[in-house]
Amino acid sequence: AGIPSRSTSNFLEPSSIPRELRKLVIGDDEIHWQRTNLQYFNGESVAGVAVGHRIDIKPVGRYEMYVLFDFASQQQTIDLIGRSMWGTGLLLMALIMVIASVVLRQVIKPVRYAAEVAEQLSSGDLLKRMQVKGSDEVARLGTAFNNMADTLAKQITRLENLSRLQQRFVSDVSHELRTPLTTIRMASDLIYAAREGFDPTIARSAELLLSQIDRFEELLTDLLEVGRFDAQVATLSLSRIDITKLVNRCVEDLAMDAKQRDVKIRIDAPQEVLLIDGDSRRIERIMRNLLGNAIDHAEGNPVDLTIKDSQSAVSIAVRDYGVGIATHHLERVFDRFWRADPSRSRIRGGTGLGLSIAREDANLHGGEIQLWSELGAGSQFVLTLPLTQDQPIIEVPIGELPTY
Repeated sequence: AGIPSRSTSNFLEPSSIPRELRKLVIGDDEIHWQRTNLQYFNGESVAGVAVGHRIDIKPVGRYEMYVLFDFASQQQTIDLIGRSMWGTGLLLMALIMVIASVVLRQVIKPVRYAAEVAEQLSSGDLLKRMQVKGSDEVARLGTAFNNMADTLAKQITRLENLSRLQQRFVSDVSHELRTPLTTIRMASDLIYAAREGFDPTIARSAELLLSQIDRFEELLTDLLEVGRFDAQVATLSLSRIDITKLVNRCVEDLAMDAKQRDVKIRIDAPQEVLLIDGDSRRIERIMRNLLGNAIDHAEGNPVDLTIKDSQSAVSIAVRDYGVGIATHHLERVFDRFWRADPSRSRIRGGTGLGLSIAREDANLHGGEIQLWSELGAGSQFVLTLPLTQDQPIIEVPIGELPTY
């Protein structure tokens, strides 16, 4: 029996049945199905599924029978579920973000507040404290922070009081000693002048007395200068200075010390005159200190003195090749009364204030002193000063590191 003509119901186009499905149905007696698009006569297309089976009706013949199911209602349900899931997901995400924001605010806000309080403490407001509420971990953090701030404030206040007491003591003692020292100096000068008529032992004692009074006057002068720096009343007496001439004068004054230590001072300076605005007394004091220290610690090696200038500054480098300074001591070199080796015997006596005063003198000029040192290789101090007091240092002529 042949296959009869095609017919459909529910206004469906015969093309709704896929060819592949028809081949399968015609080929055997099994039930087959396949996804398809249901095409209606009115042009509407709906997703669905086609189920087919071949049937034999005797004596009429063989037929293909297909049942088509559209997914319109199921698709609507799926779409509804999808939209519901999207909406629920977005709502859940928004809720999570809100909760996270609240939690972060509860955690970060106290930390940020603690940072602000810490910044105010570091700027000098020692009375600032955190407000502590509740008894949670954040509250414990605030309490611990406030306890730490209290301890720091007490320590800082105590150190400030000690510093003021020390400054006052140094200032008062320096001024009180000035008058009796003047009297002692006058008496010592008279004894020293008449030493030729004394017994040799007494004459030698007169020389030693004068030498020690010189050292005592040097210490007293340094202490008075430190007091001026602490009181911020130190001023410059400016004039036009030939810096090369000033340095050469310092070298000549220290030539005897260098000769006694078998130290040769080598000078590398430009031939032309280098004029700067500065306080000759203070600059000369800096150079005497740097050169004197180099001679003391050169261990018989030469001392190199280099002068260079730029458009805005002049640098004077003092380089020795002696014992050098340990790295962990470098940051304390300019501290008052500090020495790397207090027990070390030296020809020239010192107060331990020289480098501290030298740095203050350099800063007063708007300049700086740089230091390089290495154990066994020696040290280099570089004094840099502006050419004029109305312009800053733009280019440093000599760097911190030596050229060896």
